[in-house]
Amino acid sequence: MAESYIGRWFRDVRNIFINELNLVRHDSGVLLIFLFAGLVYPVLYNCIYGRGIVEEMPVAVVDHSQGPYSRRYVQKLDATRECQVAYSCLDMQEAQALMAQGKVHGIVSIPRDFDAALVRMEQGVISTYADMSTFLYYKNMTLATNLVMLDEMHAVQAEHYAAAGYTGEDAAQLIEPVGVDDHLPYNPNISFTLFFVYMAMFMILQQVMFYGSATLAGTVREEGRSFASLTQNLSGFGMGRVSLGRGAAYFLIFMLLGLYGAVLVPRWFQLPMHASGLDILALLAFFVTDIVFFSFTFSALIDRRETVLVMLLFVTPIAVFLTGFTWPQANFPAVWKALSYVFPSSFGCRAYMVLSQTGNLSSIAPELRAMTLQIMVYFALATLSLKRKEV
Repeated sequence: MAESYIGRWFRDVRNIFINELNLVRHDSGVLLIFLFAGLVYPVLYNCIYGRGIVEEMPVAVVDHSQGPYSRRYVQKLDATRECQVAYSCLDMQEAQALMAQGKVHGIVSIPRDFDAALVRMEQGVISTYADMSTFLYYKNMTLATNLVMLDEMHAVQAEHYAAAGYTGEDAAQLIEPVGVDDHLPYNPNISFTLFFVYMAMFMILQQVMFYGSATLAGTVREEGRSFASLTQNLSGFGMGRVSLGRGAAYFLIFMLLGLYGAVLVPRWFQLPMHASGLDILALLAFFVTDIVFFSFTFSALIDRRETVLVMLLFVTPIAVFLTGFTWPQANFPAVWKALSYVFPSSFGCRAYMVLSQTGNLSSIAPELRAMTLQIMVYFALATLSLKRKEV
């Protein structure tokens, strides 16, 4: 008797699996979401951001000091890979006009007392202004000015110590008593792509899964049908097989999309990838299972297909923010930190970024445990939601 029940149960899961694939195959809107967004967006993001760096960004310099230290600072700034001193302006009004015309993307203002302050061994202050139309301009301005500042600080200190009679290794020890290795093994170019694209690959999977399955769920409800009614036409018992059968269909689709976006696309664009294909496959198994039951749970709130478009505009920026991409998760207020636990992407995006750079599954153990807990919670909620009349 037990074997007969188990056999019927698995047969029902298989039939639900096939039924869900047929629903997806015959819904052109869902197919468009899955195929276009799942296949095109990973390539599109990489094409847009390319190497993820901007070189020789034109800047304007307003040098009120006109001394040897300020001129040397400007020369070093012009020599950086990030910035090119395209204009030397007499005042801020001229520099601001150039920025308004789009001829420069940053302004460096050196005050009149800059050289005098350095001669007196006091702090010299330099003001910078960046075009915030893209984060890359701000990054270039901040990085270049800080690197030049550090180099110039060492040069000024060396001159003062030389005047005091310290030379060679003695002066070097006074200037930098602790050696610093500024080599960045995982991101030597400080590429913005590595911060954004890795996050985007997994975020695309979550959003496509949710909006595709929610669109299909909205269609089912608009037609007065219910996924719960599947149990009336099957021989076994238990709502869990409906969640498992439907989930298996989406698991198959999104494992393929995940391997495409997380393994093939980074190789095509030669992104640094230290993780093996098997490690990424293991991470995808956790993440895809998580987003499937997450989507089933919250698609229970969708009554019409059009509702999905509204949620797309509202939820996506929040989900991206909660990954920690734009703001460190450690600095989240308590309410935002609690909200981040709702989305699989909060753990999946971070896990993929860490794994791609370390190549070690043990380094993402906390994220895997969190996703395992989410899977259990969302599977239970998705199954319970089937008991509603409209699910």
